[in-house]
Amino acid sequence: MRAWTQSSLVERARAAIERGDLLSAYDLARQEGALGASTELSYIAVLAMARMGETEQAMRLYQQSGLSTADDVDSQSLGARLLKDQALQNGASNAGLKRAAEAYAEAHQRSQDPFPAINAATLNCLAGDQEQASHFAQVALAASSVAIPTDYYGAATRAEALAILGREDEALESIELALSLPGANVGARSTTLRQFELLAKHRSTGHRLLPIISRLTPPAVAMFSGHIFRADPKSEAALATAIDAQLDALNIGFGYGALAAGADILIAERLLARGSTLNLVFPFREDDFIASSVLPAGNQWLKRYYAVREQAAGISFATLADYVHDPAQFGYGATVAMGMARLRALHLGTRAVQLAIWDGKQKNGAAGTSHDVDQWRSTGGTTFTISADGLDRSIAYTESEEAPPDRCLKAFLFADFPGFTRISEGKLPLFWSRVMVVAGSVLASHSGALDFTNSWGDAVFAVFNTAEAAAEAGLALQAALLSISPTELGLDRPTQMRVSLHFGPVYFGNDPITNRDAFYGTEISRAARVEALTPPGSVYASEPLAAVLANTAPDKFSATYVGKIDLPKGFGQYPLYALRRRLNGAH
Repeated sequence: MRAWTQSSLVERARAAIERGDLLSAYDLARQEGALGASTELSYIAVLAMARMGETEQAMRLYQQSGLSTADDVDSQSLGARLLKDQALQNGASNAGLKRAAEAYAEAHQRSQDPFPAINAATLNCLAGDQEQASHFAQVALAASSVAIPTDYYGAATRAEALAILGREDEALESIELALSLPGANVGARSTTLRQFELLAKHRSTGHRLLPIISRLTPPAVAMFSGHIFRADPKSEAALATAIDAQLDALNIGFGYGALAAGADILIAERLLARGSTLNLVFPFREDDFIASSVLPAGNQWLKRYYAVREQAAGISFATLADYVHDPAQFGYGATVAMGMARLRALHLGTRAVQLAIWDGKQKNGAAGTSHDVDQWRSTGGTTFTISADGLDRSIAYTESEEAPPDRCLKAFLFADFPGFTRISEGKLPLFWSRVMVVAGSVLASHSGALDFTNSWGDAVFAVFNTAEAAAEAGLALQAALLSISPTELGLDRPTQMRVSLHFGPVYFGNDPITNRDAFYGTEISRAARVEALTPPGSVYASEPLAAVLANTAPDKFSATYVGKIDLPKGFGQYPLYALRRRLNGAH
């Protein structure tokens, strides 16, 4: 990737790409209408989306931003990369791979840059054209920046060319050199890893590339959790040594969790000490979190809390609502952190694990370390534990408020029909009998997971007991509506709704107006605001719902990050994802 130097925004976006934080890179590149106004930021935005595996959206951004008509080698190579991704996602046909190879070859012919040459070599190799693969590999090796590499990309390109020529031992030596040179960041390594994984998969001698793949695999991602305890230098010193040993053994490079006193803060401090990337995920408003989870263990934790917070690469909130003395709010925040850790691992091509400082005691409840360990393990995760023996956990919590009314965690679907006001009075009965009947039929088919439904005008609201059920229903609704011709309703556009999904804690009880069971709360209002921003025909999901799906159904759904969007009516900024089904369970 070109070494952009034009602005602080570009530098920040570059830094996010380099550390493998693709969501932040995309957000930065999209700030203040930058896409299209800056070639550098447009490039970063498209690259981030492509590396997340969202090829179609990346291709649209590539066209919209004007990169498709740019004449620089980076933009041309990015277009070829998108053709490559399309070919791989569509079954890796030789014709598709050759088309992408030719695009890279054309970029090389114009620029004489070794980067498109090595990609042309790899794609020809995957397409079974070893003659052209060897030709372009030799071309890449002949470039001065590859023959005597002085940075990561030069040495990695050399390794890839040698591997294509069957010189695997020399390729491994070049990878070792690459990892010692400038530019050997996580983002760069992830890209090279993908190339070698493709070569290993498509070649009969692929097993000989496994040592290279092992060396390139990025550090693991850890979701961390643990007990709150009082500060004590002696016990903390031993615990810090144990944490460091686990972080080293697991090769942890990224951490996701909250920042409660005790285990959370200590693990976060050790992550930062080893140069890992720290991402904080708070369960609710920060001032309430400090009051409930930091100060009860002693004021001395507060300074450490802020010191860690200042160094965090990312800070997010499962909800911006108040703490209402519902323990499930903590469990909800932990679940979201788990999903975000898994999403990060998926983007990097590495694994996600859980690190917990735990007394090993199983406890029933909606929150706590035992709850977090159970949640992680129940969704197929591996937990590594550190003993909590000897810690002073004599914390006196003061609850100044009564426990809240009945609350639960639910998934919500909001949908409406954006062309509704343009339907003539005479066509409204047809809309009712066609569009709303289809919507009702789809919801009825998911009745086993459906807790509540309502409608008014063209709007639909449904509450599901799992995020997976809501995702299934939302996507099924959009697919079913395609069966209705817009001409039936006197419209000139497809008859699809805007569908938004969210997952979060809500109250439930009797509606005094309708005398029916009902759900209410801040998260329902937030979900309704998302629906107004969803394009017709799309299903947009909040970050909590996308995170929960990463825990429970990673092979069923793809959540494309679309950025932080300003919600109407003062609901703040919110990260949103476009939801789709995965094809053949492929990532």
